[in-house]
Amino acid sequence: MLRRAICEGLLVGALLFNSLPRVQAAQDLPSLTQRVLDRHVLPRYAALASATSKLAGSLEASCSGDKAQLKSARKDFEAVVRAWAEIGYMRFGPMSALGRPERFFFWPDPRGVVNRQLARLTGKRDPEVLNPKVLADKSVAVQGLPALEILMWNEKRPLDGDSEDVRYRCALAVAIAQNLSNLARDISSEWTSGKDWRGTMQSPGQKNPLYKSPTEPAADLVRALVTGLQLLQDQELAVMIAAQPGKTVRVPFERSGLSGAYTASAVASLKSLYEALDLAQSTPKEKRWMPTWIKAAFVRLADDLPNAVETNAGGFDDPDRTRTMRVLRFHVEGIRKLVGRELAPLAGVTIGFNELDGD
Repeated sequence: MLRRAICEGLLVGALLFNSLPRVQAAQDLPSLTQRVLDRHVLPRYAALASATSKLAGSLEASCSGDKAQLKSARKDFEAVVRAWAEIGYMRFGPMSALGRPERFFFWPDPRGVVNRQLARLTGKRDPEVLNPKVLADKSVAVQGLPALEILMWNEKRPLDGDSEDVRYRCALAVAIAQNLSNLARDISSEWTSGKDWRGTMQSPGQKNPLYKSPTEPAADLVRALVTGLQLLQDQELAVMIAAQPGKTVRVPFERSGLSGAYTASAVASLKSLYEALDLAQSTPKEKRWMPTWIKAAFVRLADDLPNAVETNAGGFDDPDRTRTMRVLRFHVEGIRKLVGRELAPLAGVTIGFNELDGD
């Protein structure tokens, strides 16, 4: 505890102490934007479109009579969860369209809206909702991964049964998967055709309706990193640290047992984005400890955070486990603050407000 307190004190002190001479070595921001889009962003959106298409196909095969395909569909669901974790924190570009993040992943859901609305749908058995285009106009709570997870992991009402209820639920699962596939395909397509978000971000200027200067698209990319770290803190670590003994705590994809996989993919993607941004190249000599510390912090998160969010790994009244989660929160917060307050400005990027907390 003493060692951790000293480390925390050093980090906080370094963030506040700013009297050393600072050399601004701003990056070539257009090159930064192009590099991150081509190396990190676009491949991940293409991967999500491919994964959702495969999931829709395996679920349709399963519901058409090949019940053995349900096992394959569950593996394909995991691939979609991992692919979504790698891009779900990117709220710019095509994802900035109203409702798209929520349509794909309605979370957090502390009041159980997804369960209630899904129960209402399956109770009515409205055949029109089985059309993905009709479903796309319904509540966002029944369109995405949480609703599909409930349908695919239900021991009392498994999708490999043969009742009228099972057939409807299976068809609804196919509709949700197809809706996700359509959504992922549209988002991926809009990066390079139609709205051409890639071109928009790479050509800032007075005639550009969204980006007037090279700083603005670069700021969106850095802001995505900060947002992703905040999501890890808010959706997983914060709720687990606040959990009381004997109380149920909910983390993403707990039902399917994919909480760890989701978190591991998110951490890996955030690390990849940080490396693609290459903010460390603008760091003067007296601040080179910052990228070194961030690199070590990402290693710690990759090693320990996925296991920490598995809700069946120990009790919530275990002091050692609580201490571990607090240390992990410290690492997440440290990376977030060092990137937003130090490394990004040194690279010539001011990110302004974070959409999640204004920091």
